[in-house]
Amino acid sequence: MNFQEVIRKTHRVAATLGYSVFGALVIYLGLEELIRNKLAPFYGFLSVSNQQILRYIFYGLAAVSIILARVLQSLLLRKKPDDTPESLLNKLHRTSVIMVIMSELPALFGLFLFLVAGFNRDFYILLIISVAVLFIFFPRRHAWEEWIERQI
Repeated sequence: MNFQEVIRKTHRVAATLGYSVFGALVIYLGLEELIRNKLAPFYGFLSVSNQQILRYIFYGLAAVSIILARVLQSLLLRKKPDDTPESLLNKLHRTSVIMVIMSELPALFGLFLFLVAGFNRDFYILLIISVAVLFIFFPRRHAWEEWIERQI
């Protein structure tokens, strides 16, 4: 099997995970809509005294998770002198998986806000942010091939 075939197969695994995360985001949306409609009016499962602070915390966590993902990406993709094409591909795959998973975090924070305090608008905002971040970090095979060529 040639190296291009190995890249293709490895990329397929990472892309499948990316599609799975997108599917999870759709499930979160369905879950939110189901709860909101079945328990209307839905004000959350907990009574929170200072809702604004809760919002700041979870929007802050979402922002930190995106910044952390970007920093981790640059750290994990650093080339070492003894890197082989195979080790570069493994590094790229591992980093892509981590980035795709981290792109889900803002939506999870939004879902938590919704479940705790009934903030459906905040859920939608954080869900859209997750979709955008997933789009940014989604593994693209052409980009993988170019990156590996530049590193060799």
